Amino acid sequence: MEDKTMYEYLDGKSMYANVTTPNRRFEPHKYQIVVLTDEDTANRLEGLGLKQVRTRDGQLKYDEPAFSFSKQANRKDGTPNDAPKLVDSEGNSIDMSVGNGSTVRVKIKPYTGTYGTFAELMAVKVLNLVEYAEEDSDNEEF
Repeated sequence: MEDKTMYEYLDGKSMYANVTTPNRRFEPHKYQIVVLTDEDTANRLEGLGLKQVRTRDGQLKYDEPAFSFSKQANRKDGTPNDAPKLVDSEGNSIDMSVGNGSTVRVKIKPYTGTYGTFAELMAVKVLNLVEYAEEDSDNEEF
């Protein structure tokens, strides 16, 4: 039986990446990443039916084209999904937090559902890491 899965790849800058640990802030919990990319890539993704990240009032959220990709942390039956792969530029598995502005190559699997076309996050390759740093409220700079 032939696998007809179509994957897409895109390069860009990562924002709000939760690749090895799902974002548990909202239900349902998800692995996710926002990728800032170029106009050519944006046109290609929009041609597949994917939509750019927008604010609640419908405006583009970022100055650059941006797309959000995710994968549910759990299947519908409640069993855990595997996390998307996270690898370094050499293809070695890594387990770390990817900071905003890191250059990444993202592997996605587009699909069409009841509410439109989306893309499942399959893997992230970190091409240039910007280390994630939590904000330290004790050392706020003015």
